Amino acid sequence: MGFDDMMDEFPATLAQAKEGLAAAAPNILLAAIVLLVGWGLALTLRRIVRGVFRRVALEDQSAGTIAATGLYWIILLSAGLVAVDALQVPVFSRWMGALLTHLPSFAMAVALVLGGVVVGRLARSAVVKTATRMPASQARKLGRFTQVSIVVAAALIAAGQLGLDVSLLTSVFLIVLAAALGAAALAFGLGAREVTADVLAMHYVNKSYRIGQRVRVGSEQGRILRTTRTTIVLESADGEVSIPGRTFNTSPCVLLSEDDDRES
Repeated sequence: MGFDDMMDEFPATLAQAKEGLAAAAPNILLAAIVLLVGWGLALTLRRIVRGVFRRVALEDQSAGTIAATGLYWIILLSAGLVAVDALQVPVFSRWMGALLTHLPSFAMAVALVLGGVVVGRLARSAVVKTATRMPASQARKLGRFTQVSIVVAAALIAAGQLGLDVSLLTSVFLIVLAAALGAAALAFGLGAREVTADVLAMHYVNKSYRIGQRVRVGSEQGRILRTTRTTIVLESADGEVSIPGRTFNTSPCVLLSEDDDRES
């Protein structure tokens, strides 16, 4: 085909292009509207989620950032897929048909993983904040273990949502989790053995002795000022002395005098 022939057919080609563009204009307009609405919705929800996490006043605000950002991209990508499908391009239509079949499962899996990440960070912050009696390093390790466990569990559930066989991985995860929890419980039990003994002993000490009485416990003696869940505080010649409750079970205890009210 020569140059003259191409120039002769150019008006017809241009007319066909105009007709095709005019026919596709409604679809293009619809796709643009979907993108704009999706983008606006994503921005609004991201702002709302960030505001909610700020009002909760969490120490770890990164969890709110992750949740807001994840929700933003999920909505934006969903709007993009709907916009592409609205164009009704034959190639895209076949691809979108296959994609939309698995889209609900995929969206649910992404939401599960995102939720696991957010809940894991919140749980880690809560564990570190509440484990005040533990050393800081151990509290951080326990918080990190809790976070990883939640994220792994969420990932396994998400993989199952996608139709993957994760039964073996789930069994391994449960075995490792049970072993870790057993070791943590044993360590906590050994570490809290003395505290538990003090609490149990104080239950019987409070029944046998009263505030104001003078007692001698081992080498210490004085007047009972107050008691706590784990100790009894004596007023001695050297000042206040705190005696663990378990000492009453392991050392001789002598009641020297009744309380001040009864003596007077």
